[in-house]
Amino acid sequence: MMKKELGNFIITSDIDIDYFDSIFNFVLKNENNILNFFRLKKLPQKFNIIIMSYESFKNEEIKRFGKVIDYIRGITDGSNHAVMILNINDQIEYTTHKDATLSDTLSMILHEAVHACHYTVNNDLNQTIWFREGLATNLSGQNYSLIDLSDCNFDLLKNDFNNYGKNNYAFAYTIVYYVLQSYNQEEVYRLIIDSEYLRKRSNEIFSEAKEYVSKEKLSR
Repeated sequence: MMKKELGNFIITSDIDIDYFDSIFNFVLKNENNILNFFRLKKLPQKFNIIIMSYESFKNEEIKRFGKVIDYIRGITDGSNHAVMILNINDQIEYTTHKDATLSDTLSMILHEAVHACHYTVNNDLNQTIWFREGLATNLSGQNYSLIDLSDCNFDLLKNDFNNYGKNNYAFAYTIVYYVLQSYNQEEVYRLIIDSEYLRKRSNEIFSEAKEYVSKEKLSR
C-alpha cells in the first residue's frame, strides 16, 4: 500500500505505480485553489484519493451504478469521503480512454476533487449533476471545447445525466462555461449552494447559454 497525506486529502494506491509522487505533488499544488473556489478553508473530513486496480474499481462501479460504464475512470463517493481512480494501465485496457496519459489522469483527479468539495457544501444531487459536471470539467482544465447546444435535450440532461449518452459532458461544460464567464461570483456561489434556486433557474440558464454559444460561433 502506497500512502501520503495532505491537509485535505489522503492519497493511497492499492498497487505499485511509478507516478504516485506526481499525483501527490499535483494535488498539493491545486487543493487550495479548489477549496477557495468553494469558499472552504478546510474540508471537515479528509477525502481518500485511492488509485485502484481494475477489479477493485469495477466492484465500486457496480455498487454505485449497478453496472460497468466503459467511459468511467473516476468516482467520488461523498458519503464515504472517497475518490476512486482507475490506474492508467487499466484505463487503457478496460475503458474507452485508450490514449490515457498521466496528464489527463491528473486533470481527472482534480475533476473528482472538485466533486468532493462541491459535495461538502451541497450534497443535493437532484437535477444538478449537469451543473456539478460542468463545474468539474471547467475547474479541472479538462480538454473540452464549446459545443452547439441546439442538439441538447436539456430535460434529459437534467434528469438522467449519467445515461444521457453522447456529449453529456461537453454540453455540461459549455453551459457552465457560459455561467462562469457571465455571472458574478456571488451568483455562481448561490447556484452552487442552493439547489432549489439552481433548479428554478436552470432552464433560463440553458437558454442564455444556447444564445451565447450561437453568438460565439457566429463571431469566429
